[in-house]
Amino acid sequence: MKNYLGALATFLYVVTYFLVGPWSSSIDLYISGFLLLAIGIPHGAGDHLIAAKIAQRENLTFHLRPFIVYYLGIMLAYAALWFVSPFLAFVIFIAISVFHFGDMEDVQPVESNKTWINLAQTLCLGAGILSFILLSHWSEAFEIISSMQVKVPPSLPKFSLLVSLLLLILGFQKKNVHPFFNTFFALVFGYFLPLIPAFICYFSCCHAITSFEGMRKHLKMKIVELYKKLILFSAGAVVLGIAYIKLATNNLQVYPIFIFLSLLTLPHFLLMHKLIKRPY
Repeated sequence: MKNYLGALATFLYVVTYFLVGPWSSSIDLYISGFLLLAIGIPHGAGDHLIAAKIAQRENLTFHLRPFIVYYLGIMLAYAALWFVSPFLAFVIFIAISVFHFGDMEDVQPVESNKTWINLAQTLCLGAGILSFILLSHWSEAFEIISSMQVKVPPSLPKFSLLVSLLLLILGFQKKNVHPFFNTFFALVFGYFLPLIPAFICYFSCCHAITSFEGMRKHLKMKIVELYKKLILFSAGAVVLGIAYIKLATNNLQVYPIFIFLSLLTLPHFLLMHKLIKRPY
């Protein structure tokens, strides 16, 4: 799919930022919040549709209510882990993000004779994407991660970003040239933005849109039809997110938003992998 929307959106953000801005960080939060609510959250709100499709494919029955209970149970258990051991929860968050970001850059099924090669390329690509965003904005990332009660070094070697670029190169697959360069250019343009808009431009305009396309294809729906089915569950996720953030902190801060995203990601990434990469 020749889709460069993520790169274009990030480029336009950078141009506007330098022509009109730099503006208050609150404006970045408003724009990022809009992209997260409009695209980022909805792309993960179709997990009940994915689970139903997988059950149908495997000749199993699917019931929505037990699925929701199971889904919320996983989120609750992971939330408890963040409370008991923030470091372990953070490591899990990084691991599943690396796998999921790399996995959804390619919305084609895994070739059975290239499983391990595909896994290695997936991990390299996902690690390259996430590390590039974090390392190129490390002072901001350090502040957010430290707020999660996770100890990380305040500064990193200057060559760290070269490691990210190397991982991106190792994760490159010729069959995915357009998605790869869409993400690559979004990352490069995002280098010139603060951390939050740089991450959200990738997350919403690259990762989420590619995931939408994979869902649409496998669920055999038009994009508008699919989006309509996600509105109610997206609203539910937003309500849960607001409730969690209010419980986590009295003041509006960024780090609880990322923790809540981790709670959504844990059950989501396995379903997406099974639907798209293991369709048989």
